Formats: sequence, C-alpha cells, structure tokens
Amino acid sequence: MDIRRIILGAGALFLQLNTAMAQPCSYQVTSQWPSLLCQPTHEQYAPIPQIQRGWEPYYPSHGLTTPRTAFDGNGCSSFQQPSSPQPIHQGYFPLPPQSAPCLAPSVCAGGCGSWPEDQRLYSDVSVRGFHGGLELIWIRPNFDQNVAMIVDPPVGNMLVPFEYDYQLSPRAWLGWQSCNGLGFRATYFRFDESANREAVTAAAGATPVYLFVYGAGGNLSRNANANVGQTLVSNHSLKLGSLDLEATQFFRWRHSQAILGMGVRMADVEQTASGEVFNAGGTLEEVVRNDLALAAAGPTLSAQLTRGIGDSNFGIFAATRASLLVSETEQRIYEMKGAYTTELEDIAIQREILGNLELGLGLQYQQAIGQSASMFVRTGYECQLWLDAGGPVDSHSTIGLDGITLALGLHY
Repeated sequence: MDIRRIILGAGALFLQLNTAMAQPCSYQVTSQWPSLLCQPTHEQYAPIPQIQRGWEPYYPSHGLTTPRTAFDGNGCSSFQQPSSPQPIHQGYFPLPPQSAPCLAPSVCAGGCGSWPEDQRLYSDVSVRGFHGGLELIWIRPNFDQNVAMIVDPPVGNMLVPFEYDYQLSPRAWLGWQSCNGLGFRATYFRFDESANREAVTAAAGATPVYLFVYGAGGNLSRNANANVGQTLVSNHSLKLGSLDLEATQFFRWRHSQAILGMGVRMADVEQTASGEVFNAGGTLEEVVRNDLALAAAGPTLSAQLTRGIGDSNFGIFAATRASLLVSETEQRIYEMKGAYTTELEDIAIQREILGNLELGLGLQYQQAIGQSASMFVRTGYECQLWLDAGGPVDSHSTIGLDGITLALGLHY
C-alpha cells in the first residue's frame, strides 16, 4: 500500500492553512468571535463575555452579593459583578424581554452569586475551528532480533548489534472541531534512518564471523561467512510511516481537557539488512541481504488528557494510541557465494496481524493569542511498539521507538 500521495495532499493542505494543533482554549469574547462559536438558538439569550485565567473560562458578571443592572434596550436583567473572577461553565445567560425593574438575585452561602434556576441558563460550548501542529521527535529504534553479525571464537559467541543514533523525525496533524466538541483529525508520522555500519575482520581465534537471515517463520535461512583474513560488513536501514484518519470528541472538566479519537491507521514499513564479505584484497566474495516490506491498515483508538497546574498556563499531558493492523508482508532474501558463482533468492509473501501501542507523557504550556486563537508548546517522552513488524534478520521481531518530543500547535 503506497500512502505517499495521500501524505503529500495532507501536507499541502497543512501548509496552506499554516496551522499547528492546540488544546482548545477557553479565551474568547463571543461578540468579537461569532464565526467560531456555537450561537444561541433562542433570541432571548445573549453571550457572556469571558476572560482567560489559566485553564478555565471566567466571567466578569458573576460573583458579588451586590446586584448590578444590565440593560438590553427593551428591559433589564439583574446580575452580579465580581470582585474577583469566579469559574463557571462557558455559555450564555438569558436577557428577559420587556423586564420590569431589576430583581435582586439570590445569594448562596459564602457570598457567591447564584443564577436563576433555569435549565436553559447556559450551554457548555467549545471552541470551533481548525487546529493543527508540528512535532519533532528525537527518537531511535530498537529490535528484538538486533543482529549485525556473530563472532564465533572456539569458546562462546559474541553478538555485534546494529547501533542507531537518536534522529529527528517529524509528526504533523491537521483537524477541525465543531462547537459541540465533535471533529476530525489527520495525523502523519515518518521515520527514515540507517544504522551505523558494522565491520569485523575474522582473525585466528575469532572465526568465523557470520550473519544468518531467516524467513517464513524460520523455514528459510541464508547466510554470509567471513573466515580468517576476510571482513564482514553489515548495514541496516528502517523506513516507517503512518497516517491516521480519526473522528474526535473533545471534553472539558474543570482544569482537565481530553480528546478521544477513533478511526483507521494506514502504515508502511521498509527494512533492508545486508552482510557483505570481502577478502584481504577488497574483492566481494559473499552477500546475504534481507529486504522486508509491509503495508498495513486497521482500526485505531487514541486518547489525550491535559491537566492544568493551578491557575498557571502550564499543564501536564498524557497521550496513548492502540492499533490493530492487517498487513501484507513481503520478504526477499538474497544470497551470493563464491564471488557471484552462485546466486539465490527466496521470496515469502504472507498476510499477518500486527499490533501498535504508543504512550507519551510530558509538560505543556498553553497561551491565548488575541481573541480568536490559542497556541501551545509541549515537550515530553514517547515510546512506540510495533509488534511483529520484523527486524534486521527476520520478519517477526518487535520494533521499539523511544525518544524526546517537542511540539508546537495552534487552534483558530
């Protein structure tokens, strides 16, 4: 399955919108941002102005025991002006038409104002609009069967693994959210790196040096062997990409925000491992190569929770994803012996079920931008598991990715 065209199209849309995703911010003045908020369905309702303070909306028309009067041209509505902001749900309050002289509101214990007992008093609306983001992940891969070569002295063996350095890999997402919290999101991730080259020259007392490659669940096996004076050189590369298309639902509860998602993940993985044997004069004598490619798709579930820290703009976040993928896996194992006097290639094509788990934790800073947008910056640690996706020497290893993330996002 080739998803590159889909990726390019999503990337072009992302660049045109020039956005980066953020948790929806509660800062807005409804009268100055009517296109991005749910509007009241009854003309009796009027918007409540809001100010941003930390992770909750606060309203300048609620809190004191002393009633004030607000006129709407046809009458007036009693409400209370706060001495300090007090948190309530985001929404609307009613302005009664043709009101009589304003009535004093009721007062609850402790001096806080109370609203009329009208279930239509306010609606819990969310910010509507586009959101998107770019995340850089400083990450490296690990494998169950991480074998570059085996050194076989007379007593015992020594494994030489492939070593990957941490590399920057991008992840980008773009989405839209309605005022009731329902939306959609597209997310793309890509890793494309090669391991450090490994080379060992076989010597007396440390020979042979070899690499075995297995296919079809171990039923196929090919190798390259370096004897005294010969050098075995091993290389490995990994390309891994995923595209997630999800329906999302946003929730807010006090200082916490959550986004739940469900949809489909499309993924492709390409790996190439090779072992080449050169004699003392530099002539290529033997080769074994493992080319492994899979294209997969299946259902995915995701969740992201953000919790504000006090009244500050800082918060902690946790994100997780689980996917179950049906994969079409193709493995080609090439073997050459005797300086090209013998060449063989084994091919194994099979359908498999793969699993994918992801978990990230970290710290986030969130800030309103004017009256129509918000942004965030976050950093944290992330780990990914690609179960049964294959490794350098077989088709059934687990790939593990771990590293530090830095993300920037915008919602407008």
